[in-house]
Amino acid sequence: MLQKKEKNFKHNTPFLSPLLDEDLSVFDEALINIFFGPSSYTGEDLAEISSHGNPIIIEKIISLSCLYGCRVAEPGEFTKRAYLNNKMDMSQAEAVSSLIASKSLAGTKLSYKNLGGELADQILSIKNNIISTIGEFEFNLDISEEDLQPNLIKNSIKKIHALEKRLGLSLEGFKKTNLLTVGASVVIAGPTNAGKSTLFNHLLDKERAITSSVPGTTRDVLQDTINLSGVPVVLKDTAGIRKTKNTVEKIGVDKAFKQISSADVVIFLGKKPKKSILDERFIYVLNKIDLKKKFSGDYDIKISALKGKNIKELTKMVLSLLSARGKDSNIILTSKRQVENIGGARDFLKKSVAGLERGKSLELVVEDLNSSLSFLDNITKKTTKDDILSSIFSSFCVGK
Repeated sequence: MLQKKEKNFKHNTPFLSPLLDEDLSVFDEALINIFFGPSSYTGEDLAEISSHGNPIIIEKIISLSCLYGCRVAEPGEFTKRAYLNNKMDMSQAEAVSSLIASKSLAGTKLSYKNLGGELADQILSIKNNIISTIGEFEFNLDISEEDLQPNLIKNSIKKIHALEKRLGLSLEGFKKTNLLTVGASVVIAGPTNAGKSTLFNHLLDKERAITSSVPGTTRDVLQDTINLSGVPVVLKDTAGIRKTKNTVEKIGVDKAFKQISSADVVIFLGKKPKKSILDERFIYVLNKIDLKKKFSGDYDIKISALKGKNIKELTKMVLSLLSARGKDSNIILTSKRQVENIGGARDFLKKSVAGLERGKSLELVVEDLNSSLSFLDNITKKTTKDDILSSIFSSFCVGK
């Protein structure tokens, strides 16, 4: 496929080359870059071919490559090979996926931090603190549990509790990170003929939903994506909520309730219920104020979706509710798998603190701390016995 011979290739030195098909006729010209392992993304030999973007040309390059012994990569295979060849740890591999899928610029920046090792460094810091605590306990167990160092238990409780709080904050931080990487679900709901589809179209700034004065026009869930001040939002228009004998409309109402139950924010075009059943995710909206009718009831905001009145104020309220979700954390979690493992590690740290406070045997507390490490190992590199031993002996004098 290339005119240049293999012996002339140099590492990471791009060159321009004609691309030849089976009968040696040129079908395009491409920029070629060769990377020799281990100094490549995967740690193996790699070739990058940058051709013109015509799908026919790309398909031809792929078919010729397969003809000469290559095969089409499986999903995520390049990053998988990089992980298996120790070019990155699991947190960095997940950062690649998050970086590609992120729905906002702020989300890509967070994912890029983890690709650079931010999450791995933070988890390693916590693991080192746990390891040092285990080392102190192991050292004291080798002497006598009855002759513990002064304040060992008190200081250890304080130390482990601080680590548990850091992990807890990271779980809160995931709620905010998830909004920036995956996006928020904002549902427009309410009774029939309340102007939900008109509001949906206005927020999208296009005619996406059919609007009509006939109640029950919207039967299914319509959705589209918008960006509110850097926050990606999946906006959903739902069927009007009312009792109906119409089978199709009833399905639409059931779908509306399902969307409401899982939404991050619900823009409800209707008045507030009693305080005892208020939902903090809801913004209660009075629409159609352009009709200049008298409306009863309590609302968070009054708008006209048709005329665009107070829509900016409504979007600010949506953003305010979204920004209140979670807290800022320097431990950036971008996947549910990471959340599950952080949660598991945190639970065992809590258990170890409770055990120390009750006077539980240090051997059993060490087991809890090791279990916490096992969960953290699922995010970064494994903790070895040598890590524990190094912690035990690191405080010794030279030569001891």
